[in-house]
Amino acid sequence: MASSDPAETRPAIPADLIGFGELRELLGVARSRAHTISRDRDFPAPWYSGEKERLWLRADVEGWLDQHRPGWREATQ
Repeated sequence: MASSDPAETRPAIPADLIGFGELRELLGVARSRAHTISRDRDFPAPWYSGEKERLWLRADVEGWLDQHRPGWREATQ
C-alpha cells in the first residue's frame, strides 16, 4: 500500500537534509552532547543512517527544536 503522505514518497533533496555538523550548530552544543541528543528516543530518527553518516530531514529537526528549544530561530539569525 502506497503512502498518502507526499513527504514520505518524494526523495529528499540536499537542501532538505542536514548532517551531524549542521545538527550540532543548530543545537548549539558540543559534539558529545549532540550525539546524546540525536540518539534520544524523542529526537527525530535519521532519514538516512549509514556506516559513517546520518542525515536528518531539516523539517523534522526544526520541528523538534521548535518544541524543545523555543527561541532557537532568533538565536541563529
